[in-house]
Amino acid sequence: MPTFDNTTSIASKNDIFAQNNGKTVTVNVDGRVESVSRPEQDKLIHLTIRTHKTVTLAFVNADAVSMQTWTTADALTAESLVRVAGYRKAHVGDKNHETSAPVHVSDLHVIAWASPDLPLSSSHGETLLTSSLGLEARLNNRILDVRHAASGAIFKLHSGMCQLIVEFLCSNNFHWIHTPRIISSPVTGDNEYFHLPYFGKDAWLAQSSQHHKQMALAMDMQRVFEIGPVFRAEVKSSSSARHVTEFTVLDIAMAFRHDYHEVVELIESMLLFVLNELQRRKQYKALIEAVQQIFPHTRPFRVGLDGQGKVIRITFLEAKRILREEIGLASDDCKNFTDQEEAALGLYFRESADTDIFTIDQYPASMRQFNSQASPGCPGFSNTWDVIIGGREICSGSQRVHSYRELCDAMRAGVCGPPLDPEAEQWQPYLDAFRAGMPPHGGCGLGVNRLLQSFLGLDDVREAILFPRDVNRLRP
Repeated sequence: MPTFDNTTSIASKNDIFAQNNGKTVTVNVDGRVESVSRPEQDKLIHLTIRTHKTVTLAFVNADAVSMQTWTTADALTAESLVRVAGYRKAHVGDKNHETSAPVHVSDLHVIAWASPDLPLSSSHGETLLTSSLGLEARLNNRILDVRHAASGAIFKLHSGMCQLIVEFLCSNNFHWIHTPRIISSPVTGDNEYFHLPYFGKDAWLAQSSQHHKQMALAMDMQRVFEIGPVFRAEVKSSSSARHVTEFTVLDIAMAFRHDYHEVVELIESMLLFVLNELQRRKQYKALIEAVQQIFPHTRPFRVGLDGQGKVIRITFLEAKRILREEIGLASDDCKNFTDQEEAALGLYFRESADTDIFTIDQYPASMRQFNSQASPGCPGFSNTWDVIIGGREICSGSQRVHSYRELCDAMRAGVCGPPLDPEAEQWQPYLDAFRAGMPPHGGCGLGVNRLLQSFLGLDDVREAILFPRDVNRLRP
């Protein structure tokens, strides 16, 4: 949208105050017409103009403008892009002249006309409050929907969240890499890969960059990350509020010196930085407030820490105990957490520890990928963790097996799925990185869209995706 400057003057400020006895200033406003109305007076038109900063009321008086300006104003349609020149009352002592006083129009130029029969518009020439419509209707008309202040604010926050992630990781000596999204083979037994023909060969869309970021560590890059799209053929995305078929993931991998908790703590520190800075920095606070005013289920995010000033961390078994003994839910230690159990744990920690973020550590090995490191002190468990934010898992991480021989043994064992053949051709490029010597390392995959959804308290993850894709949606 064009820039908005409500202090642009035809003459200098001193001349304006001299000409208007210090009571008015001239202004230029670039924005979109939200509504056009004609009160009982035949010679007055009221315009509501939406800019990226605010909403401005403008009056067009037939006796104060040219016939051409009047005719243009009378024909305006909602969502047309306009440039308005005029004057408004100035408040004494207000150096920026940013007031809510209406603009009295002297000239009006249409930058781009909008069709009079746009969807999401009423018969009275105004844009409907898009958040009051159903999500499907809004997604079908995404351009108009995102023009709305609250919807637009969500995606500006998405941009800010990514910038803060990059700021933190780069300041901690991470390298930003870019890995392929077209891969030569899927993991055996996983039916959620998208297959595509590739010049007479078979190829698949990547679900993560895990294997390639591990290869980068074998190149002695030490710390790497990537932010990009990944793809999963999620059938449940047809009815789920947290699953889609294409989404943005932050992938992180790093070598450590002593213990995989070095990786856990760094990722937790990154999340604390991002979540706190979103609520501290002025440009993001204004966007959060815009979302909270329109979306009824959004709420302030709480960052409560333990006695050492760190993210609360519990084991898988402790989380199961809390579900049964503290919350009163029947929960099986041999099964992963359901969406309902994660939500219940989220509410428990929000009420008991005043926090919307916590970590669950030491998951059963049977619930994790073949290359997750077994926990040496807890048979049957693994050095793996999830971060729960707003009652949703948004980050899964693990220490990866770094020994070539141990990795081959883990593949053959098939602890969390069907056995894999390390001699198969499809695995050789990946295993070459381990034959060459791989440092001890860990990493995670973090859903950026779900992180934003959980931070804002949005009901559906598609609210946090500009053009979402699920089983039923391939447009716009």
